[in-house]
Amino acid sequence: MISIVRADHLVLTVRDIPATVAWYSTVLGMRPVTFGAGRQALTFGGQKLNLHQAGRELKPRAAHPAPGSADLCLVSAASLADVQEHLRTLAVPIELGPVARTGATGPITSIYLRDPDENLVEISTYDSGRPQAPAPYDLLPPVAPLTVDSPDIADGRPLAERHVHDSLGGGNKSPELTWTGAPAGTCGYAVTCFDPDAPSGSGFWHWILLGLPATCARLPGNAGRGDGGHLPAGALHLRNDFGAHAYGGAAPPTADPAHRYVFAVHAVDTDDLGLAPDTSAGRAGLVLTAHTIARGGVRPTYQRSAP
Repeated sequence: MISIVRADHLVLTVRDIPATVAWYSTVLGMRPVTFGAGRQALTFGGQKLNLHQAGRELKPRAAHPAPGSADLCLVSAASLADVQEHLRTLAVPIELGPVARTGATGPITSIYLRDPDENLVEISTYDSGRPQAPAPYDLLPPVAPLTVDSPDIADGRPLAERHVHDSLGGGNKSPELTWTGAPAGTCGYAVTCFDPDAPSGSGFWHWILLGLPATCARLPGNAGRGDGGHLPAGALHLRNDFGAHAYGGAAPPTADPAHRYVFAVHAVDTDDLGLAPDTSAGRAGLVLTAHTIARGGVRPTYQRSAP
């Protein structure tokens, strides 16, 4: 099965590459780059626009490349008010907006303008204040799949209050998890819960449980409690981002849209990752990725009610 996770680049066929480079770099702040045998592109946010000169397109190419046929939606880190002021300073006309639209991950507000080839360029900001973060494992090297199930949680379904942090009145209990499909070479398992949507710049680790033996295929409910009473011998909790050696439930900010909580089971190729209970979550994630040979998960959500 194919699983597409992001766009790497798009191709624009243009009448005048230097004019296009000047417009996108001056108006939109993109960075011009030259690559390959003198090919030109514009980079932004880890992605790029490759530029083809009309009539001299590289092959393979679209069946009917034509300048002015593209419709792009680009997300701005600056407010739309700042974008509009910048455009006024450059005397770049706004064709439409601001108007409400629906983006890939939620409501957006947009303005529309035209580039030198009359391509329609939509500049948008997310109404929630930021775009949805990538799913944490989509951009890592692919590994074999594990099948992970739970009677307590499900993909895209809200977490029950018993899995919410006690600071919000929840039960702060981890869900029951079972898994199958470990490949040959599995020496043990780790279980984690990560919130990629936390407004921290690096997400938020709610649970890091290591040292589960290769014979383990189930964790009962509340296995994440701090005393380790529901864990097999040798298993240990690392310190989560609450500062506790335990599972910590969902606790998103009040004004945020629904957060995703990625409960993942990792099959690893060693029975000792060499990590101590107070190893940082970032360091643990790096080591865990290096030793993971299969992975599966469940992705429930939680949104805090307004007071």
